[in-house]
Amino acid sequence: KNLIKNRKLKFRLINSLINFGLKNDNNTSLSNELIYLKLKLLREFKMYKEFREIFDSINNSLKNVIFVQFEYLHYLLEIEEYNNAEIILNNIKKNKKQFYKNLDFFSIDKTTFDKIQHNDYTINHQIILENKNINEDYNYIVVVSGTHDIFKSEILGFIQSLKKTSKSYLLALLIHDADEEQKKKIISVIKKIKLTNYLLYFESSELLSLNQSETKTYYTARRYLLVNDLMEEYYKPIYLFDADSIICKDLNVYMNLNRDFDMSLHIKEELRYFQTSITANQSFFLNTEKSKIFLNFYKKYIYYILKNKNLRWHIDQIVLYVAFIFLKRYHKAKIINNAENNFKNKNSFFYHTFHNKYLI
Repeated sequence: KNLIKNRKLKFRLINSLINFGLKNDNNTSLSNELIYLKLKLLREFKMYKEFREIFDSINNSLKNVIFVQFEYLHYLLEIEEYNNAEIILNNIKKNKKQFYKNLDFFSIDKTTFDKIQHNDYTINHQIILENKNINEDYNYIVVVSGTHDIFKSEILGFIQSLKKTSKSYLLALLIHDADEEQKKKIISVIKKIKLTNYLLYFESSELLSLNQSETKTYYTARRYLLVNDLMEEYYKPIYLFDADSIICKDLNVYMNLNRDFDMSLHIKEELRYFQTSITANQSFFLNTEKSKIFLNFYKKYIYYILKNKNLRWHIDQIVLYVAFIFLKRYHKAKIINNAENNFKNKNSFFYHTFHNKYLI
């Protein structure tokens, strides 16, 4: 993945190796493997015309190989041929779903969308608004969440970068499963920072009856549920960031540059699959009807999954992608990609540090 930084060079090298193999192999099973890798390569580099030409040229037996079908599914999703993608997805689930267990959560059909939207299952979170400190007008809300340990190691740095670069915001901080002593320390630190506007929430996961892994998984998605609730209460645009993010420029400016969109999501350029195509680390939602539909659908889908005791890693990003397709397919939402805001770009408004590994 990171051995060769130049993507054009990377493509040429891999493509040359595959072509060499195809030229010298005498139509053995290796040829089928190489054709699959060729399709994978072309989709990775968004060479959709070439992908289609090769896919159409291969025999039906190879087309029906599960790994080829999987690449074809994602090709159809990326060019927004959702009707055909729905057919391929159903075939994969029916025939070979053991290869991709998390596909159980990935549905793009109208029946599932309607079922989720009409799902009335709710969760009573043990959440307490510990401090509400609003001293002046604000234009948007910034949401970040974590544990006490994450607060110490990452959230403090995030808050400092936000305070240094931006203005006219309301910070909403959610800390889960802190003991009383940890809560006192967090309250004390927040007061010392002297933020103009902030909401400090403490929450216990005890009533959810989840194990350690499930709790960690749930709270990657829980913050998006908080975004939904805050938008319903405050009617403001809302940013959401991973705790190990850094703000580089005034978020007011980013908001004003993107006012014509419903939302800004981190849509990956590389390694795009149903569980990774949209990364959950940085999102921005304008206060529009379509953003509200997106967030409410996301909330109901997470509740549905939690009700059925099916929490698995990446569930936050899978549901983000399902909601993305739902809004694109049926509501024609205007969604902009914010992936250019990363540690490689010195002009980023914000970026994800991968636990402080990459710093501009």
